[in-house]
Amino acid sequence: MKWQSLLITGILIAAVLAAGCTGEDTPVPAAPATGIIEPGQVLYTTGDVTGNGIPRGTIDTITLTVGLVPGEASVNMENLSIVYADAVRSETLVPVEGYRGEPPQSCWGILEVKDELGNSNNRLSYEEKFVIRINPKAPLVPRQLITISVKPEDGKPLIIRRLSPATIIKENNILTPV
Repeated sequence: MKWQSLLITGILIAAVLAAGCTGEDTPVPAAPATGIIEPGQVLYTTGDVTGNGIPRGTIDTITLTVGLVPGEASVNMENLSIVYADAVRSETLVPVEGYRGEPPQSCWGILEVKDELGNSNNRLSYEEKFVIRINPKAPLVPRQLITISVKPEDGKPLIIRRLSPATIIKENNILTPV
């Protein structure tokens, strides 16, 4: 009888110790649900990449939203390099003066900051999202494949490949991921 109570006590002690050692690990931040993040990549796209233009014609401007990969340090958006390319040409876009506003041809600009933390600035921090509009020199025609490279000062560039829709409307033409 004595050995049975020792056995039960030993099992209870082992169960308590095991329960204390099998707690949950610290959760790892989830990757954004918008695509694959390459090692070394700092930015990711969120939501749709859209274009505005002329109905049944061409797309003049492209709007995209970028966020910071979880665990990465903040990014100074003033040091971005944005390159647009299609099947015929490529061009490095320049930022608008002050980095914010509607871009003229061959430029890019920040339209707004979603979930902004603290005072307004041009640094992309955790959970903030910058809405960027680009205005390439050549407009997109229907079913045109494009590539946009958004390169921060440090880290790998964010490469966005999209296909323009078969029928173009005035606003919010969703460019399909390729």
